[in-house]
Amino acid sequence: MFSSNSLSKVHSNQARFIQERISGVEKHFGQICNALGSYTRKTAKLRDRGDVLSKTLLDYGEVENLNKSLRSALCDTADTLAAVQDYRNVQVERLETRVVGEIALYGGICKAAREELKRSFDTRQQEINHRRDLEKTKNRRPQNRQQIVIAETKHQKATAEAKRACQNLEEQMDQFEQKKVADLKKVLREFVQTELAFHAKALELYTKAYNQISNIEEEEDLEEFRNALKGNAAARAEVVGAGQGSSLSPVINSVKGKKKESHRKRDMNKSIEKLQIEDYEEINESTSSEDD
Repeated sequence: MFSSNSLSKVHSNQARFIQERISGVEKHFGQICNALGSYTRKTAKLRDRGDVLSKTLLDYGEVENLNKSLRSALCDTADTLAAVQDYRNVQVERLETRVVGEIALYGGICKAAREELKRSFDTRQQEINHRRDLEKTKNRRPQNRQQIVIAETKHQKATAEAKRACQNLEEQMDQFEQKKVADLKKVLREFVQTELAFHAKALELYTKAYNQISNIEEEEDLEEFRNALKGNAAARAEVVGAGQGSSLSPVINSVKGKKKESHRKRDMNKSIEKLQIEDYEEINESTSSEDD
């Protein structure tokens, strides 16, 4: 059995130690949460800039009506890069909900742990107060047996409650430590799996984009340009010759050139084939199955 003094000392040491542990978790988990949040926001910005790049390539490809291979490569590459950003968007959503959102809960968890520590401290303080009351009663009224018995009863009850509070606090902190380690492990594994899944798919798509860009035929496009240049020069010469051979003042009607239909009409939201998120999930499931 613990004596009153020993119980008070043990409880004080435990309270100090627990306070330090809670403060450490609150500090470091907060820093990890901030770092992961910053990483997620920058990834979201990279996604948005990737969308701008994709649309810029697409806009050029749709108006390029002379270099056929360049036009095709630009439109195809734009689609592929847009698909990369769709997967990056999935990456951002998973980071927000499964990583940052989970570790952000520890602000409330640490607050609850502090409240539990405070309740235990209050119970201990009550035991100290009752012990002091008992000592005063014994010193001031040593002959008043009835009051001494009442004070002893209150002190014994407070001591028992303080002991239970001490044991309960130990159990609560044991669970806190266990949960802390398990949750941090889970969050970091989820972070790595999310990154792995995205980069695996991004590697596949970037390889596809590289091959699409490699399909550009510089010589063929240059030949098309040269032929068009010669054709335009010959057409101008014929128009000038016809005007000089006529006895009438040449009247050249301006003809509005019809705007050539773009190779592909679509807005950015419809430029990408339906994203198969299942591919993304399969990669994530494969990494999860290795852990089971």
